Amino acid sequence: MLSPRIIRSLLILLALLALYAVGLGMRREVLHAQYVRLGPDFPFTLESALQFRNVRLLYEGESLPEIDRKIQYPEGVVTREHDTIGAEYVYALAARFLPGTLSLGDRVRWITAAWFCLGIPMMALWAGWRFRSHTAGFFAAAFYAVSLSAVIRSTGQELSRENFAFPFLIAHLAFAALAERGATGRIRWAGAVLSAAGLALALMTWDLIQFYIILWAVAGYVGMVRGDPGEDSNEGFCPDAPSGRMVWALQAAALFLAGGLNPYLRSHYFLLSPGMLMVYGTALGWCLSGRSTRQPGAEPPIRARGLAGWRAVLGAVPLAAVSFWPGRYGEAYGHFMELLMAKIRFRNIKPEDPSLLTFDQRIMWTPGLNSSDWALTEMLFPYILPLSLVALGVAAAHLYRNRRAARATRLLQYSFFFISSLITYVLFARFHVYLALFSAGLMGWFAAWAVGRVPWIKWTVLTFLVLGLYVEAAHVWRTPEAWGRPGVYYHELTELTDWLEEFVSPSPVVANFGVSGSIAAYGGCPVVLHPKFETREIRERVRAYGEALFKGTERDFRDWADRYGAEYYVHALGEFYPRELTMQMRYMVDALEPPDYAAVHLFESQPYEPVYFEWLWGNRKYRVFRIVTRKDEERAWRLARAAEERFQHGELDEAEELAVQALALFPNEGRALTLMRHIGSLRDQGFGVDTRE
Repeated sequence: MLSPRIIRSLLILLALLALYAVGLGMRREVLHAQYVRLGPDFPFTLESALQFRNVRLLYEGESLPEIDRKIQYPEGVVTREHDTIGAEYVYALAARFLPGTLSLGDRVRWITAAWFCLGIPMMALWAGWRFRSHTAGFFAAAFYAVSLSAVIRSTGQELSRENFAFPFLIAHLAFAALAERGATGRIRWAGAVLSAAGLALALMTWDLIQFYIILWAVAGYVGMVRGDPGEDSNEGFCPDAPSGRMVWALQAAALFLAGGLNPYLRSHYFLLSPGMLMVYGTALGWCLSGRSTRQPGAEPPIRARGLAGWRAVLGAVPLAAVSFWPGRYGEAYGHFMELLMAKIRFRNIKPEDPSLLTFDQRIMWTPGLNSSDWALTEMLFPYILPLSLVALGVAAAHLYRNRRAARATRLLQYSFFFISSLITYVLFARFHVYLALFSAGLMGWFAAWAVGRVPWIKWTVLTFLVLGLYVEAAHVWRTPEAWGRPGVYYHELTELTDWLEEFVSPSPVVANFGVSGSIAAYGGCPVVLHPKFETREIRERVRAYGEALFKGTERDFRDWADRYGAEYYVHALGEFYPRELTMQMRYMVDALEPPDYAAVHLFESQPYEPVYFEWLWGNRKYRVFRIVTRKDEERAWRLARAAEERFQHGELDEAEELAVQALALFPNEGRALTLMRHIGSLRDQGFGVDTRE
């Protein structure tokens, strides 16, 4: 007969599996609604398409190129320095074990959703271990499973690197809680090591984990200044377990190794990031403080109070020193700070006058770094955010009443994480992923707090939590078709890439950054522009593209494209559609009213008129033009000269053939056109192949 402990463990395991199944089912329901709306196996887009392209290469047994010359053509990009590579290998390997009747795209969509949902049971473990409550674990995981803010970007419709990183991040949080709350020293050491590994892996697979690392570093710095080991101190009751300081040190060491060994982080100078500079300062401060003997909740001695000031100064030295000289890290991420300054200056409202912003600010202030608003917040957080704010108020009152208690340290830190995520979400909508994470955790704390209260408080709070789960789940389930990616012409995009693959590949193509990823992934063509504004070089190329298109003549635009060896141009119609102006390319390059001679007018409304662009194919969204390069123009001129010589010698057939070749290269070659009219006139007058007849 099974013991009560084993039965309880089995019930917990079944509950975790049930939460995982609910979360995966919600996401597949949303994706199925997209299949019904868009058709089977619709394509990935933008950066997601490029990631899928890498998965397909690995799945087919190839290796990722060291330098990918089909992206940012012709020089290409260094693959492992340009992207946080890692998820691709897991997706490609797992795809081999799924049924062959599924397309590779659908298999990858199953895998990415299933992988993300691993964070749901980890969320249950985190809240359960952190707040010592099964109820906390259930509610935290349940909200993370069904809330739209966690569902909307994790269905697999698009591949996003945060979906691969977040299970690692939540595992880091869960195992950190285990390291502080485990029953034995061995379990705590295992938790500490796994927590450090989870944090490093999360960082290596999505660089914006640096946001969390900054929050974690601030919390570590504050703890160092206080000189308080906090509730996680093991001194005096479990000497063979790691102290809170040791857990922190293992996590810091893992980050240092990741920053030094990972090519992406190394090339972006992560070891000189603000978060790591705070880590170095915190380590210096701990060295000054020595071994702490202060017990949780005790008043610090006078000497410790004096040392706190010195620790604060010493801990801030690395960050303050590098702030005066941002160096290479500033070059890699300075555009984010530039955008933040613009949002603060304009009160988080994008100005209608583009001249008030720099190009980097205009091009970055787009989805998903656009500002949040009430409509977006109401859609993403219909119930969980208001309830989280209530929980935050309760937590503040609880902290005030128990400010000297051991558990206050971690609750204060967690409240700081939530508030910081909320503020950052207001500025940058993409950071809703962090707000969803910490809101769910706060729901777990609220449930744990309620369980220990008097019955009427307990059942009132739990009722609201259950009601919240229903509202959030119903919000997703009621209209799953609404949670796909809007504004994408999937059918027209597939037509375009199929045509390019058949008639253009592998010739290089210039297209706007919104469609370049799909052309590279599905059309098989090298692309001049990249959809990721990661480097200054990429942003400068996009700026030059936009200015040539909206401010330059047709020849200016041709010369710009020819500089990079592009042979075809794909134009996406709609540059003057009456939609939100601040999201249009003409806003990005400060050309709200392009001059009449601007090349964009020809591509939009007169596709047969361009001299240097030959219209080949089109649908209701895209048009493809062959670019008459300068080499084509020169060759056509030489062929026309040769045709004239043949004509002067009376060799009409040879002259006509050379003229046709010239016009095939350059349909507007003047001499060839004139010669063809002369030959046609002679034909009409009855002349044959040879004028000497």
